Amino acid sequence: MPRMLNVNTIMLGLILVILSLSCPVQSYAAALDSSVAVNLSPGPNNNRQNSNQNSSLTVTSAQQAVQIAQSRYSGKVLKVQSANVNGHPGYRIKLLTNDGVIFYVSVDATNGSVSRN
Repeated sequence: MPRMLNVNTIMLGLILVILSLSCPVQSYAAALDSSVAVNLSPGPNNNRQNSNQNSSLTVTSAQQAVQIAQSRYSGKVLKVQSANVNGHPGYRIKLLTNDGVIFYVSVDATNGSVSRN
């Protein structure tokens, strides 16, 4: 009986992994390619955020956040995600330098400030 339980648990785990891989995932890196149009929402994914807060944002898209970050730090963008930056909506950008160093940059969407983490 315990062996059967382990096999069922493993099978369930494999099914969940396969299902999670088959679900569509929005690629922020693809959004940076001008040939691909992806709708990126501003700021963190927060259900309490209302349209008044969105209209007061300086940085209104992930693409804009990437442009601001790359104007300050050079590197290839590996990932962009919405995040809280100092308690404000913003973006966290993962960059790769030519030397192979990976680092993160945070862009505050309310004022456009950039900080390297």
